[in-house]
Amino acid sequence: MLRRQPQGRVRYGPADRIRFAALSSLITRRSWAKVFPVTPSTLPAWHRRLVTRRWDYSRRRRGPGRHLLPHTARDAVTAIGTALERADRKHATANPGGQSEKRAA
Repeated sequence: MLRRQPQGRVRYGPADRIRFAALSSLITRRSWAKVFPVTPSTLPAWHRRLVTRRWDYSRRRRGPGRHLLPHTARDAVTAIGTALERADRKHATANPGGQSEKRAA
């Protein structure tokens, strides 16, 4: 751990934190200062931050805007739109002048 960061403040990675947590149950609190470079309150603080990052629900959040429709609803809307386009084309070919039968009479 210490060999990787020879100068400045020591920053422990996730693997180092796991080692400290595993060793902490084997050593009494009185001898912590002799064995560990961190205080006993540091391990629960690391755990709190880990849990906070894990359960902040950021993966569920989406960007701004409208929610997406399910595929079944989207397919139904597309089918209705296609049917309406066909009906409009059929009506346009039946009445090339653009007038309905009621107006022409």
